[in-house]
Amino acid sequence: MDLTADNQKSASAVKGNGQLPSAENGGAEELGVLGEVHNIVIPPIPCSFPWRNHPDYKALTEMSDAWVLAHFTNLPGADGRPSSFAAEHMIKSAFHMQATLPFADGISERMPPIIKMMDWYFMIDNILDDPSEMGADPERADKVVDSVLTVFRDTYVHPCASPSPLVRILTDTAAEWWAEMCVGMPPKQKARLSKAFCDYLEANRMQVPYRNSRQLPDLETYLQVREDSIGWWPCAVLIEHCQGFELDDEALSHPLMVELQKNTVQHIFMTNDITSFKKEYMQGDFCNIVSILYFRKLYDPKRDSQSPAPTLQGAVLEAIEMIRERDENAVKLMEQIRNCPKLISKPGVEQYLEGLGLWISGTIYWHLASGRYGICATTNLHETPPDMLVAHHLNIDVNKEAASTLPSGVMMSAAC
Repeated sequence: MDLTADNQKSASAVKGNGQLPSAENGGAEELGVLGEVHNIVIPPIPCSFPWRNHPDYKALTEMSDAWVLAHFTNLPGADGRPSSFAAEHMIKSAFHMQATLPFADGISERMPPIIKMMDWYFMIDNILDDPSEMGADPERADKVVDSVLTVFRDTYVHPCASPSPLVRILTDTAAEWWAEMCVGMPPKQKARLSKAFCDYLEANRMQVPYRNSRQLPDLETYLQVREDSIGWWPCAVLIEHCQGFELDDEALSHPLMVELQKNTVQHIFMTNDITSFKKEYMQGDFCNIVSILYFRKLYDPKRDSQSPAPTLQGAVLEAIEMIRERDENAVKLMEQIRNCPKLISKPGVEQYLEGLGLWISGTIYWHLASGRYGICATTNLHETPPDMLVAHHLNIDVNKEAASTLPSGVMMSAAC
């Protein structure tokens, strides 16, 4: 989707110059942003779907750890610092569980490339999200995206010829799991999967200028871009592939199914945004639903200066209610689909509905259990589930230096 015109329209409606007092002038302390970030509490995330782990999770965990150690052990970080996407960090974060939980019903033989893909996903996500890596450098990000796109457009030549070791690793490892994944895949399904990966990379490319300019998009634009940049749409196709079925065009284009997918992906990325907010704040990254809900109120020219100032915790609660709405919508839409004989009788539709529910519950499980976001709500990732019905703290030390990189403005939608 071309958002250029919408972005230009939104940019013209930015509130004044949108400037926030700098940390050096005490502005950040006056707003209490640092204290708020430190004390944020994550309420229970609404979820109406049970979770399951893949029956072969132990073997898949061993395979994932071995693959990560073989490919990413010596990957350097920015400015010589230890890399957040080095093998040790990736194993500790248990990225493979973001596959074993959502794809709990996957055919065992089809799971290894999906596990590799998920490990790779989080590595490239770190690189394109972190402003200290490439998340605020459009030129460097373009080189990564352009190189990896060759894999999904079938123009890749082995080995990758980039002079950058990082780009070579990202491209060559993607080519490995992509080739394995596509074995025996129906042509139309492969075409959908290829397009979904390309859309994911282009959406992440689109987010880089926001970080670079320190201008946040308006909420409507953000929701549109984030649906692709979260990287879920390829996984939606893999719900089919991992279980050995293919939905037909009529099922995929049915209005109920389209709306259900939209609510599912928004539930997933908002869960990620809430739980990753503190980590991203530490990196100076504010392309996040919590930041946008907070700063759009802070910068709102119509805000009553006599009213209580907006709070980050309030933004978290607002995002939780948005998730609740998507969760309730998903339940209703699944019921409607199951009550539609023409749709539910199609091969794979019931399995697909189960897969969407597993994606919602599995995403929450992993975000609460993994060490990636500082929640660590269980001491045994696979066997002791996190308590999804209690509030959780984000146990990450606040990076005080990040206060000096607060957003300079928020683009207001035409409706504001």
